[in-house]
Amino acid sequence: MSSVQIKSKKERLSFFVNPELSNKVNQISKQTKLTVSEIARKALINYIDEIEKEKIEKELEAGYKANYDYYLKSQSEWKYADKE
Repeated sequence: MSSVQIKSKKERLSFFVNPELSNKVNQISKQTKLTVSEIARKALINYIDEIEKEKIEKELEAGYKANYDYYLKSQSEWKYADKE
């Protein structure tokens, strides 16, 4: 699920791209019958989602590393739980 929600109110963003990128976006626009603005919105949403996913993965990794000793101790405490 996307973390960016598209509402009916919109704001204008202006930015420059090189001619090669502009040509590619225009070709995709014609192929997909999407406006250049819609393609840009989708690209920005995907990029933001990717950045946020990477951030969460790094936070999870840091948490696992910070609790490594605890997990190791817990594992050793349960080492013989299933053996009789």
